[in-house]
Amino acid sequence: MNKTHDYTGRGWGHDFTIQKIDKVNNILSMSGWGTGISKGDYLILPNKGETTRYQVKEIKYYNDPSDMWSMKAVYAPREIQSEANEA
Repeated sequence: MNKTHDYTGRGWGHDFTIQKIDKVNNILSMSGWGTGISKGDYLILPNKGETTRYQVKEIKYYNDPSDMWSMKAVYAPREIQSEANEA
């Protein structure tokens, strides 16, 4: 099962940097720090006072430091629950 990792609270050992934004394909190339992220997982990122969800397409952890990674993630908007589905 895919996990969701909330990166809206950034700090030591839990942060990211975006290197490139592919606006045509909605893909972020980024690096950061944190553990337990796998391909297929979701990231919640801050975006102008709101949040945006991305899905990890590729991730590579570094050997030193072991919690540093580089990844590609694609825009993955949350599904909107309709009232009919909730009944």
